[in-house]
Amino acid sequence: MRGDGVCTGFGRDGADPSARHARVACSAREVRSLRKRAGRGLGVGWGVRGICCWVALGLLVACGDDDVATDAGVDAPVPDDASADVPSDAYVRPAPTCPEPATLTPPACGTGSTRLGVWSEDATLDAKALAYDRGFHALFAWPTGVNAEARVADDEARAAVEQFFAAADAWDFEAATGRSVDEVVLSWAKVAGAYAGAGVAADAFRYAVLRDEGAACEEIERARMHLHRDLDALHRAVAITGAPGVIARGFHRADLPGGAHETTPLFDGEGAPLPAEKTNGTWRDDQSGDYPGYVWEDSCSRDMLIGWVLGMAAVWEVARGDDTIDAIRLATLSDDADAIARNLMQVGESGRDLEIHDADGRLTFHAYLHESAVDRMYVDRFRGNGQHAAMALGIAAALARIGDDPEVDRWLHESLVVARDLPGIVRDHVGIIDFGPMTNFSNHNMTWTGLWLASRYLCDDEAREAVREGTMVELYAREGSSRRVDTMGQSFFDLVYVAARSRGTADRDLDAASIDDDALERGLTTLNEFPSAPYWAVGRMNCDEAEIASGVCVAKTGPSFRWIRRPAVATRSSRRFPCRCAFVRRATTSGGAIPTASTATETRTRSIRAWTFDSPIGWVATSARAERS
Repeated sequence: MRGDGVCTGFGRDGADPSARHARVACSAREVRSLRKRAGRGLGVGWGVRGICCWVALGLLVACGDDDVATDAGVDAPVPDDASADVPSDAYVRPAPTCPEPATLTPPACGTGSTRLGVWSEDATLDAKALAYDRGFHALFAWPTGVNAEARVADDEARAAVEQFFAAADAWDFEAATGRSVDEVVLSWAKVAGAYAGAGVAADAFRYAVLRDEGAACEEIERARMHLHRDLDALHRAVAITGAPGVIARGFHRADLPGGAHETTPLFDGEGAPLPAEKTNGTWRDDQSGDYPGYVWEDSCSRDMLIGWVLGMAAVWEVARGDDTIDAIRLATLSDDADAIARNLMQVGESGRDLEIHDADGRLTFHAYLHESAVDRMYVDRFRGNGQHAAMALGIAAALARIGDDPEVDRWLHESLVVARDLPGIVRDHVGIIDFGPMTNFSNHNMTWTGLWLASRYLCDDEAREAVREGTMVELYAREGSSRRVDTMGQSFFDLVYVAARSRGTADRDLDAASIDDDALERGLTTLNEFPSAPYWAVGRMNCDEAEIASGVCVAKTGPSFRWIRRPAVATRSSRRFPCRCAFVRRATTSGGAIPTASTATETRTRSIRAWTFDSPIGWVATSARAERS
């Protein structure tokens, strides 16, 4: 390493950097030095150029101590076809056998006397969760069965929402307030996979908890009805595209306020795909003939896909052995999951698999899940993208379990797990997303969802142990990180870590002796700190006209910041957004006002983001507590 902290070594023996398999070898000290420079982002000769160099190094270089062997997923020679099958004469670790689902014998409805887990210990948290769930289904999921943000019309409408939440046991909005939902709601945003799918997971695990504790018959039946609506929405997201295995980025009911979108045909008169240049979402008409009242958005991205899969996996898990869940709907779920997996198995023009295909025959805009991809491009001789490895492994493991297809099982085990060692890449490089203050925390959301899916649905103990180590050491309590996950106050991250550390899976309860009580309490503390429903995203004008003209703005909460680019238009955020984030649905705290450098002149202070998506964290906490009883 040079004196300025830049890692310069090539290969373990100083090989010519032009050699096919040359790589940069950085010691842990060198990596820490680079990360510190990236965190400062300033210095003589460093500045923006240095930040860009660190981004390149962080993504293109697989770094490890020279005297420590690292995983084959990074060091091994990369074939021209990085998705090639294992050679026929190579040793392949025997494929694991996934456990058969146990026969469910829950108590009869109405016979349960106490709540399970955390709900039995914290009645306030239980009541808060119930209120969020009631609002979620009465307002946000009302049009389609799954999550979509809602905006209320006026102060009278807001008062009606407050009245609904004040009625402690109400689920029917109109019965509780005397006003219909479509009269109160001004508009609904689109259904989007990352948020809708995670809301489905919350519904699934809520149903399982109620069923397994013998809750009131009416409660269980209502939760089961929500689950059936979820299954319908999951299929709609696939069927509406008209192409097997292609899933929509999102969809909208065209007859509702906010649902009118200008649509574009998939192809022009000559059969060429439209638009000519692929976008990150183009609205289309229903291609199946089954949903004429809906429009859908194409170009499903990584985050949207993993959200849909999160929901699919949760429904599959809780429905196994439950003959009260509609068997036809479950068979359809299995078929859809298998078709999506087979699309991801395809080796495209890039010579790689793990690409998301669209209904127009092209790849989606953010199609790339391969371990050698960086954002929207592939990097030769690089297979160290731990975020992609976690997401791909989790998605593939979940789809394999749901679809129950031997060919998908073989691809998962022989290619992803054994030949390419995605678990090893997760173990050693999932922390690639940590850029200190410059971290894109959407990458955390996607990565932690992938870690949840991989830990929960892989059947290979060896692979799962590698994912567990990456979750615990490389990401959650990352040494030297200035943005350690265990200090973020993110309940979802805390409880995914708790589950991984305790080796909980879809087939195995948490190991009570391995539960990290401190992490569990951190997750529950964040949930308790949530405001009670309804929570409103209230607008705050941070920059007045004089501040805009001067280019310097002092936020209402104190910190000052400069515009990177002077705004052209002053905008005001709405005061009419009730945040539907149930804290048994994923919590994303923003930690105060966030200054922005965009065309907006206003920032919001929110305890939970208006778009934050749902997750099964309440189920994880409940499972952890139940193991102690």
